[in-house]
Amino acid sequence: MHVVAHRQEECARIAQAISSALRSLAAVREAVDRLNVFPVPDGDTGSNMVRTLEGMARTLEEFEARGDGGDCGTVAARGALLAARGNSGVILAQILGALVRSLSDEGVSAASWMRGLRAAAAGARSAVLSPKPGTMLSVIEAASCAADPAEAIAAARRAEERTPTQLAVLAQAGVVDSGGAGLVVVLEAMSAALGFGTPVGPYPWLEAAPLPLASVADLSSSELEDAGGGEDLRFEVMFSLEAPERQVEALRVVWAGLGDSIVVVGDGSVWRCHVHTNELAAAIQAGIDAGRVRDLSVSDLSEQVEEVAWVQAAPRAPLANPPQTAVVAVGLGEGIARLFRSFGVAAIVAGGQGSNPSIGELSDAVLSTRSKRVIVLPNNANILATAKAMLSVVDAEVSVIPTVHVVQGFAALMAYDPESSLEENEARMAEAARRVRWGEVTRALRDGTTNAAQFHAGDAIGIAQDGIVASGTTPESALEALCEYLLGADGEILTVLVGDQADRSAAVECLERVQARHEGLEVEVLDGGQPLYPYLVGVE
Repeated sequence: MHVVAHRQEECARIAQAISSALRSLAAVREAVDRLNVFPVPDGDTGSNMVRTLEGMARTLEEFEARGDGGDCGTVAARGALLAARGNSGVILAQILGALVRSLSDEGVSAASWMRGLRAAAAGARSAVLSPKPGTMLSVIEAASCAADPAEAIAAARRAEERTPTQLAVLAQAGVVDSGGAGLVVVLEAMSAALGFGTPVGPYPWLEAAPLPLASVADLSSSELEDAGGGEDLRFEVMFSLEAPERQVEALRVVWAGLGDSIVVVGDGSVWRCHVHTNELAAAIQAGIDAGRVRDLSVSDLSEQVEEVAWVQAAPRAPLANPPQTAVVAVGLGEGIARLFRSFGVAAIVAGGQGSNPSIGELSDAVLSTRSKRVIVLPNNANILATAKAMLSVVDAEVSVIPTVHVVQGFAALMAYDPESSLEENEARMAEAARRVRWGEVTRALRDGTTNAAQFHAGDAIGIAQDGIVASGTTPESALEALCEYLLGADGEILTVLVGDQADRSAAVECLERVQARHEGLEVEVLDGGQPLYPYLVGVE
């Protein structure tokens, strides 16, 4: 009993250290995002690292709540691995996994911390196919060569300060490496929480003036290539892979011929795989050939870089050849904006629940399309009236399709043809939108009861056309109940947009249960990045 109690105490200390790191990194996430130049200037390094820490913290919390014994370090490492997002998140998962396993196996001490740093550095090096100096790998390498925790923190800081001398792209932008900056914050917070007497902050590289990301996005491909970022690789492919190690080695070999920024980390049975490539189908097929692919996500890196520049600097150039019929869509969230553009939306107006655009903003967006025929998707009931009022002030043929939710907007766009007439598009898109049942998950502001649900302030609730139809203690439990309500007996396609603060891996697990109960159901999980609502749901 004494041994079990001691292990539980050690696990609690590790969980507190991870929670401290999460709070510290979340507080500077936007600043870390602004430093993001290498390997792609898409402004998401801090966000990806926070998502990884959230996965580990949540896994440790669930492990402690169960109290069923087991290996705290292995469980926590798996949580970070499955939650990892982006190049920086996958490398951080490898580093954190090695650290917590060492602390769990040997007990929390300065010696186990240093052994964990050495294991983390070795694991991170092996995970990255073509490691480059001047990145977070340089930071963990420097920390691992120190004699004690205090020296390790000092060495990590010095390594981070040197990164602009190692990567030309950082020097040109006048910034340090973003992944390294986030890693220093994580290591300092954990070391201090574990009682090693090490300092925390300040971080002069995060307190500097915000980086004008538009100028970074304009870096030439040759400059990025000289820095080690490879050629103009358009897609970021990520997935979890269940496969034996020999198959993973084969995947690495195939990917080496298809792209760059290749990172593969795992625990021997489950691997988190990341690559930048132009050969999208081949990269995914290589994973399928190696084993079972899960939690697949594909991001258009060129759209992400363009979006960062557009949001931070100036409006995008007008379309050179406007389509016969253009579309203006209203929405909030980086992922939603990327999806809109992938469907050919000509102009996006920021707006949604609690953020209603004006008539002037809508009319300006219509005019910016340079098309004489425009369809407007308001995607919110509160914006519908404004959109209709805008019709009298614009010099164009404009049709407002009464979409009251963003998932209806996406369904309408599935029927959009830029070279068809306004009337043809209006008929097809309106019918497609009508076929969608929509819902959303958010938090209750006060206690309440409906015919379908009873909830307290702070609970997660599922809202549909009929009002509050589901509730739960977590957003995922409310999501599962909401999906069942919307699917009914005839739902065939289920689409879920994941919000900026939501847990994608937990949502995928929840939706796998839903899919198992509905034969033939197609499920699509997309990163919407929307605020306020962890999940937006559509059923066709």
